[in-house]
Amino acid sequence: MNLTLPNDPILSLSDAKEFEETYFSTCLDTDHQWEVMTRAGEAVADSALRDMRELRTIPHRPRLLVLVGKGHNGADSLIAAKRFLRTIPTSRAVIWPWAPKEDCRDLTQRAFEELIEFATNRIEILSPACQMTDEKISETFLKTTQDRGFDLAIDGLLGLQGRVKLDYPMKQWIELINQTTKISVRVAVDLPSGIGEVVSSEMHPFRADFTYCTGLVKTPVIDNGNQPWVGRLRYLDLGFFENAQVSEYEGFSKVLRPSALPVLRQLRPVQCDKRDFGHLLVLAGSSTYAGAAMMTVKGALRSGVGLVTCCVPQSIHNAMVASCPEAMWVPMPETLDGALALEGLGKARRYLERVDALVAGPGIGSERESHALIREVCQLFNGPMLLDADALRPEIITPLKSLRNIVLTPHDGELERLSGALGGDAFISSFPGVLLRKGAHPIVHFCNEQLHLFSGSSLLARGGSGDLLSGIVGSLIARGGRSLIDSVALGTLWHGRAAEALSRQHGQEAVTTTQILDYLSFALRNDF
Repeated sequence: MNLTLPNDPILSLSDAKEFEETYFSTCLDTDHQWEVMTRAGEAVADSALRDMRELRTIPHRPRLLVLVGKGHNGADSLIAAKRFLRTIPTSRAVIWPWAPKEDCRDLTQRAFEELIEFATNRIEILSPACQMTDEKISETFLKTTQDRGFDLAIDGLLGLQGRVKLDYPMKQWIELINQTTKISVRVAVDLPSGIGEVVSSEMHPFRADFTYCTGLVKTPVIDNGNQPWVGRLRYLDLGFFENAQVSEYEGFSKVLRPSALPVLRQLRPVQCDKRDFGHLLVLAGSSTYAGAAMMTVKGALRSGVGLVTCCVPQSIHNAMVASCPEAMWVPMPETLDGALALEGLGKARRYLERVDALVAGPGIGSERESHALIREVCQLFNGPMLLDADALRPEIITPLKSLRNIVLTPHDGELERLSGALGGDAFISSFPGVLLRKGAHPIVHFCNEQLHLFSGSSLLARGGSGDLLSGIVGSLIARGGRSLIDSVALGTLWHGRAAEALSRQHGQEAVTTTQILDYLSFALRNDF
């Protein structure tokens, strides 16, 4: 079971520093360094322009606040500002440096000069913050926002050499930026200023809504303790690892490259049949959670599987058929409370030889009889299986003969239930199948390795988004031709990209979960 999708290692700050020094000293001259830096800064601006739309439509005359440090993160932010101003000719920017321009690194000075030359009449450069008192910083910020605030703020203050414990007046400066309501969206380049590898109460970092990892992903951004500060993560791949030896990074956590999704973008053969694209069996739903079965099935159908057969309690069967006639709905015996009954085992068993994959658990509820049915079906099925929701129970998983063909998709609460009964953290590292840990940034655990996915939107914090994900991943598993790891990673990435597209079109609030399905096509057919 191997991962074949494009991925890069996640490096500690010391490893990242060593990598950058080696990469730039041996491979590139100054002009080439500038070219790489330009690509990074422009990628930050382009990504910010997309992500800003999750909050609102970009206004006609957007205002940009750029916090500039002395190092290369400062240069990235200045290049991003230039790109932003070029893309939206009506935009304006306020540049607030930490130190005088002449104290900055050479390429940061060059970025200053190019920005000034390009947009002299559209930028305002404030006095360096390091020369101000706390009161003067507050007075300056109040003056710049007295007419209107900023639509975007870019943190380009501190990079790999940054201090975790911020000193006066930088600490007060960042706290002012964090607390103001005059900034709509905040983004950080690489790492929010003040973030380090050790999470402590002494940290007072920049609070980003989005952090853009340019070329390298550093371990502090994936530390759960830093989540409130890093916000949503985006990986902007600059091709640093295209020629690197994979063996050099064995044992490192990995990040999936954004370029992975187009693997699914292929024309179907002229001579093909529905059976060529897999047959998925779903055991889901109850009278209480009928929608979970429907969303799982629709997720599978919309992600291209050839056939779906879904076993549901007989009391909801007719409604399911009417709502989604493309699937084959099997009415099953049910308990007094409307859940799947063990009596239906023989009926479900008839389909096990016909299908390519199984998804079980969404919406089945907490009745033990339903859990017994799922356990018995899983023991009889020899193909790949995905277990979700109420099927993620030790009493279902433990009796299974082999776990290598199983995908588990828990959120943190379900993972705690599983790991508490099956061995704590050792359960995650020793699980022989694939475990998808759902959350703000999903993690695929396999073969004692971790693959991090930086896609998605906070609009996914809605009931039913996990059911759609089970259907999408189940569809890719049933279609075959890929390892379980690849199918899980691609399905999760696709689900997250569709959510991004939806939120940029309609925002994070006034949407429903099933609208994600309408953006699967857009996510697959367009490059982000």
